[in-house]
Amino acid sequence: MKKIVLGLSLLVAVITSRAQEKYAPVIKQGTKLGYSAAVNGQTFAVSFSIDSLSADYVKIGWNVDGYGNGTWVMRNKSLESGTRGFWSQPNLGATEDLADDQTVILFSKAQWQTLQKENQITFDQQTFTVKKPGEQQQLKLDGKLVDAYYLENANGSTKLWILNNAASPVLLKIEGNTLGADLAISSVE
Repeated sequence: MKKIVLGLSLLVAVITSRAQEKYAPVIKQGTKLGYSAAVNGQTFAVSFSIDSLSADYVKIGWNVDGYGNGTWVMRNKSLESGTRGFWSQPNLGATEDLADDQTVILFSKAQWQTLQKENQITFDQQTFTVKKPGEQQQLKLDGKLVDAYYLENANGSTKLWILNNAASPVLLKIEGNTLGADLAISSVE
């Protein structure tokens, strides 16, 4: 009888631990990220690719079907301490160097460190604080719960989901963006 109870207890423990495992997509050079974007009532697909990934710079390619493509470059200063997103309309076919305080799709090392130490970040001149996600705020990809931080600004009108990955803290979703498009990740390849 004790062996049966012990066996059932172990089975429940294994099932529970697997149910709580979170998906952490690998982000590296060559990774392609698919998103749904919403601007002014229009929804469209956009994809980003990690074209180059080094300590000195990151090159992000973008593509919007029916519109075009281009590239953004974040230099070392952006990667180290950027606090603003790049929300301007992209220039077709161009390679654009972002300002030293801007990032796109990735968060800076300083933001990541603040997130780890203080459970908050400054982004686009707002403070976002980590919150416990409810059922509606849990982010899933391919039916798997993603290992992500869920944050809200002070009044809860803007929400961020950031991949829990120190090397590549990717913006997975932004909702209520007052400066540009709302984005929601749909695929990682």
